Amino acid sequence: MQVPPPFTRWRHIFQESFPSLDKYGSIYKDLHEHPELPCQESRTAAVVANHLESLGYQVQRDIGGHGVVGILNNGEGKAVLLRSELDALPIKEETGLPYASKVEQVDSDGYTKRVMHACGHDMHMASLLGAADLLSKVKDYWCGTLICLFQPNEERLLGAQAMIDDGLFDKIPLPDIVLGQHAVPTRAGTIGTRQDRVLGFLDSLSVRVYGKGTHSSTPELGIDTILMASCIVSRLQMIVAREIDFKEPCAITCGYFHGGTDASIIPDFADFKVDIRSYDKDIQLRAIKAVKRIIEGECQAANSPKSPRITTSTSCPPIDNDEEATAKFTRALRNFYGDEAPEKVI
Repeated sequence: MQVPPPFTRWRHIFQESFPSLDKYGSIYKDLHEHPELPCQESRTAAVVANHLESLGYQVQRDIGGHGVVGILNNGEGKAVLLRSELDALPIKEETGLPYASKVEQVDSDGYTKRVMHACGHDMHMASLLGAADLLSKVKDYWCGTLICLFQPNEERLLGAQAMIDDGLFDKIPLPDIVLGQHAVPTRAGTIGTRQDRVLGFLDSLSVRVYGKGTHSSTPELGIDTILMASCIVSRLQMIVAREIDFKEPCAITCGYFHGGTDASIIPDFADFKVDIRSYDKDIQLRAIKAVKRIIEGECQAANSPKSPRITTSTSCPPIDNDEEATAKFTRALRNFYGDEAPEKVI
């Protein structure tokens, strides 16, 4: 496939104005070395906001927490919003990189944790800042409004709503299209998208089960919450294996489990968190109902002194890509790259 003449011109314009990769590589390494947990992204937000201002963008800070928006008004035309995230994850980095994170922060549960950009948000930010730089340099060749949005608290799925609740769409032009991105572990140079549903439902449940504390030498005098919670977590896997049609994607995961203070003490409560994910609303509701049934049933079987505390900490709707916008995006990629088009546009 040959590149159409208008896109040949665009390729030349971009190549002539492309920003230094060394510059944005340094920004990436700095962000990677200094990650911040959700709702604590003050340094990260300052780096992003200051850089956008240096490029001539109109910047608004502290939207929905530490959210940042940079706006480049460039005459009449469409408003396009490009999105990245700010936050990192409570994970200890063991990459051995010279710019590896050594950051520790107190998380929302009160525990001090090591912090790492393990989900690519450092890459997303550096890429979006680079795109903002490039598009500002070539603004004589396009018209409209560019909105660069950096979302806080993405990992806990509350940042987008917080920005909206804080009046985001009163502070920026209403975008005609929103383009998000996310790195995936696949071949470099591969770009993927598809129409309709790309991400499914997610519900996160925070659970506390209750027992009776005692010394490990007298387990018969207590009700073991560690054992109770362990039985629940194991049993939850039977939902996908035996209650959900094998043709329906569904995943139930416990990624947080905490109980007790010492090996010799059986604690009187234990906490864990469960993620429930699927693509279909009916499957999602059925899985949530089954999870709660098993939690309550196992607590009753263990003779728990009171009912478990089950709260929904996060409930996230699916993401459906607009058919027309996806078709335009895919067509533009193929026209721009021609014979060098990404191998996989899905």
